[in-house]
Amino acid sequence: MWRYLIVISVLYFLQILPNALAKPTVEGSATTETGKEPIETPTLAPTIKSKESEGEPTTGLGITKPAPSRRDAFSVAKPPSQADSLSTSSPGAKNFLVAIDIGHTKNQGGAISARGMSEYVFNERLGRELFNSLQAAHQFQSLLINPSGGDISLVKRAQVANERSADLLIAIHHDSVKDSFLKEWVFGQKPEKYCDDFHGFSIFFSRQNVAAEQSEAFAMQLGEALVKASFAPTLHHLAQEHRPIIDRVRGIYAFDDLLVLKNAKMPAVLLECGVIVNRNEEEDLNSIEYRARMIAAIESAISAFAAAGEGSSRH
Repeated sequence: MWRYLIVISVLYFLQILPNALAKPTVEGSATTETGKEPIETPTLAPTIKSKESEGEPTTGLGITKPAPSRRDAFSVAKPPSQADSLSTSSPGAKNFLVAIDIGHTKNQGGAISARGMSEYVFNERLGRELFNSLQAAHQFQSLLINPSGGDISLVKRAQVANERSADLLIAIHHDSVKDSFLKEWVFGQKPEKYCDDFHGFSIFFSRQNVAAEQSEAFAMQLGEALVKASFAPTLHHLAQEHRPIIDRVRGIYAFDDLLVLKNAKMPAVLLECGVIVNRNEEEDLNSIEYRARMIAAIESAISAFAAAGEGSSRH
């Protein structure tokens, strides 16, 4: 009898042993290997091809860096949605479009600084920083004309602003003096031209602009803001070029035949931010703190101008 019980016990043990050994394997990896119960993975959002890659216009919404360079000679950025713009001081400010024209081009760089740098480099840098700052403030729409630095005429620059129905056009430039006032020095083992006798900003508007009174009004506000920010105007355009001066304290001149100003269909000014052949002022303009102070003054003038409803009416 006891031998019979032993045989039955052995047979029972041999029957359950395979199942006991197989159970851990099923729990550990079988589902991933057989695929009967695949692990659920998150669905990735489809990659969206950007308009820029297709050669179409791009619009940045509330970004703090410039929109990618466009092939049609301008970049445009709009403010964020109303929910993101609750801090805007004026209800209509987000509809105010400021066109910023980067003066000159890569191929025709304008004046040469005391240290041999093209004026275009100064124009592009400050123009883009102003563009970025306006975007970051979430207060105005901003339009950057010719961000890639390609060849473009003065008339075309005005046309771009007109086509976009800008409310205000600001052309960014940096200044020099007549050749007869230049002296020579050596910088970086190269002879360069300089003149330390003149420094400061100057503002031009055209009395042939269709919004000449508004252009002059903004020029006054801009000059006032720059003076309050401790910037000084230069008067050498009066002595050297016999340019009609409208306001000595605010550094405002009339430049009636300047194409980019007189062809604009909105208030328009050209700002010479400083004299880059002046060695000290060139160093100032290469300071990010100095430029930030100037940009803040420009923005305050734009805010005052927009709040007063001086800009062109856009439809």
